[in-house]
Amino acid sequence: MSALAVTVRRSVLVFGFRAARWVACGALLLLLLPACGGGHAAEVDHAAPDERDFIHYDPSRAPLSFVKIESVKAAAAGSAPTFPARVGFDEDHTQRVASPIDGRVVHVAARVGDTVRAGQALVQLSSPSVGSVQADAQKASADLSLGEKAMERARRLRADGAIAEKDVAQIEGDLRKTRSDVARSRAQLQALGLSSREPAVSAAVRARVAGTVVTRDVLVGQEVRADQATPLMTISDLSTVWVLADVYEPEIGAVKAGDAVEVTVPAYPGVTFAGQVAAVGDVIDPASRTLKIRCMVSNQDHRLKPEMFATVRLRTTRTMAPLGIPMKALLTDGDKAMVIVASEGNVFRARRVQVGDEADGVVPVYSGLTVGEKIVTDGAIFLKRELDAN
Repeated sequence: MSALAVTVRRSVLVFGFRAARWVACGALLLLLLPACGGGHAAEVDHAAPDERDFIHYDPSRAPLSFVKIESVKAAAAGSAPTFPARVGFDEDHTQRVASPIDGRVVHVAARVGDTVRAGQALVQLSSPSVGSVQADAQKASADLSLGEKAMERARRLRADGAIAEKDVAQIEGDLRKTRSDVARSRAQLQALGLSSREPAVSAAVRARVAGTVVTRDVLVGQEVRADQATPLMTISDLSTVWVLADVYEPEIGAVKAGDAVEVTVPAYPGVTFAGQVAAVGDVIDPASRTLKIRCMVSNQDHRLKPEMFATVRLRTTRTMAPLGIPMKALLTDGDKAMVIVASEGNVFRARRVQVGDEADGVVPVYSGLTVGEKIVTDGAIFLKRELDAN
């Protein structure tokens, strides 16, 4: 086949493909005629579809009656901001129980859901390290007695000029180290509930806080190590919980420590839990552009469970009101949020926006729009499909 024939054949194929595409577009517009309420199809500009990101139609010939356009407005001044959040443990009253020594578990005295008191034995361990801890404590105590006597003698000799000042400094340094060893060994004995005078082969790991056992990862016969990462148990006082909220960057100025908040969770529709902002973070998350705040919330009846999703609403009129758009104007594509923006000449474009949580049918917009811009509130999905088709 000649080169000219090949070229002609390719041109025919391309023309046929494009013609089929325009026929399909025309069929779609014909199907929309009843919804448009007109006798003629809207003039949608499909010229050079691969070179632009907008669509255009002429409403004077066939207005799309189901498309509604509204101007973007600022949210009502003084409206209470809301933030997405989750419930967490009160870390000031939570203990992740770990063993201070290596050993084998011979008894577990608490189960998940049990209420324990501070000082209560939780896990009994059998370990040769128990004797070593007691011996270290006895040696540290003996070294302390000798060190104190040496210090007293050095001071007398210094007063008589019979000892160099550097030797006195050396003795003082040794005494400080010995006192540190005594404090460490006593803390180990206290953690295990042991006495340095009564020999033992087993020890108890005890609760440091009163609360509820919320996790347990230890069994009888299990080998445990002092350096293992997984705690044996987690104990927390659930009468108070932390609610950790994400504050969008434009709203940071609206939040202050001490502000009153109302917390809601999907598990209890219509129920609010009162709390207070305890701390405001200092670092912005570079991915979400949010700042963490920590709220203290009373939970006497234990209805709030750690890891629940929640919403925090500030009970304050101190707000930097963002823009507000109707929920129906918002389009989502995976984790992306967008709206259809209308500009002069009846041109429509999709635009990415950063939004907050919906409240009373209104979504706060933190970036992507300005007051006075026009967006599509009804019919946005239709126009988005037209854009995607281009």
